[in-house]
Amino acid sequence: MAPVQARHATAPLRSLSWDDGAERRDGPTGRERRGRGRTGEWVPLAVASFWMLATFGAFWLSDLSDRVPNPGVLCAFVLGAAGLFALGYSAQILLDRPGRTATAPTAQTTWVRRLVFLGAGYSVALSLLRLSALGATGPQDILAGLRDPAAGYLHKLDAYEQGVGQGDALVSLLTFMGVLGTVLAPLLVVYWRQLPAAARAAGIVGLSFDAAYYLYTGTLKGLGDTAILCAAGLLVVITAPRRSLTRRRAAIVLGGAIAAVFVGYLAFNQAARAESFGTNDLTRPTPALVSLVGPRAADGLTATAFYPTHGYLGLAYNLQEPFVWSRGLGSAPAVSLFLQERFGVDTSARPSYPERTEDATGWPSDQYWSTIYPWLASDLTFPGAALFMALVGWFFARVWLDVIRTRRILPLLIFAQLWILILYLPANNQLGMSPESAFGLITLLILYLASAARLVRV
Repeated sequence: MAPVQARHATAPLRSLSWDDGAERRDGPTGRERRGRGRTGEWVPLAVASFWMLATFGAFWLSDLSDRVPNPGVLCAFVLGAAGLFALGYSAQILLDRPGRTATAPTAQTTWVRRLVFLGAGYSVALSLLRLSALGATGPQDILAGLRDPAAGYLHKLDAYEQGVGQGDALVSLLTFMGVLGTVLAPLLVVYWRQLPAAARAAGIVGLSFDAAYYLYTGTLKGLGDTAILCAAGLLVVITAPRRSLTRRRAAIVLGGAIAAVFVGYLAFNQAARAESFGTNDLTRPTPALVSLVGPRAADGLTATAFYPTHGYLGLAYNLQEPFVWSRGLGSAPAVSLFLQERFGVDTSARPSYPERTEDATGWPSDQYWSTIYPWLASDLTFPGAALFMALVGWFFARVWLDVIRTRRILPLLIFAQLWILILYLPANNQLGMSPESAFGLITLLILYLASAARLVRV
């Protein structure tokens, strides 16, 4: 389908869908589409459940499992939380009335195009401000960070400790506009074929600047977020009922390429950090692996496996500590930091679970992970955190149904953000770790509630 463009600024615009009408002639029959649509409703649950159980299973295959002081409690909690997530998701799908959201308006060409440009501009502006604050002067600095990610990461930590960039009015403004950081990757992937060339180019530039900052600082967080947002968009493309087999295969290949590049950089990055930070005792490869792939690659592969699994040991330590309510300040560190800097709130008087566990066990809350659960439990208790996962599963299914039925922008963006929460579940509350992510999600949720009340139509 050729890009849809308005002839006049005031002319009505055709609705924009990621189904390719040119492929309908040789596509599946109506009955096949309905059957595949019902199957597609369960795909996110299958992927999310596999990830939760696979990372937990891999943890028990590592040497870290020998350090768990309470294996029974740990297994009961993790499997219970995963089960409640699946229960909430299943309840939404099974109790849903097909067609109840079918009349919602579809996304409009003008909105998608504008949001791609706005998202690209936001990424460029925020990345340039951050790079300038940390002393980057050109592409050579980006390449230096790419070659030595551990040095780049240490440089960023030192700069943050010295307060570099704190209090900058423009950075604060962009932080409040964090919702613009949620739009670029998913919209660019889902609507790529329908976007004009200028919007595609702007999107690529925006993602490139975003990646440049994280490569310069050796930080995996932003690169991982972008990879997840792109993967969420590809999942939407793959499950679209009118996509041809060729398009689906192309999306799968692209997703595999993104995953391979990210995992490759992850292995290189983590091996460099382990060597520089002296954490090789936690990521020591087996002799068999060293003989098979060599010491450098073995270090990288072991560190890569350590990355999404070691948080379960931190969770085991946290499960031993008594509950002390953090009064709403423990779940999202970025929000707590914002309240402290802007309103003088004393957050140290209400430490989170991971911070209290660090004092009791020595497991560092800012260096190693403890999964998302202790952060949530800081305000909800551990039983409350497990029950919260049922709500997450229910809402995850709700927005997914909106995505596949209405093609609206807002559910798509929330769906992509929830993937960040789920895939970082073995690590931390990723959406609450940076101010722009926290404010971006809050803005999306407010808009979603306004949409449910028919106050907005996006």
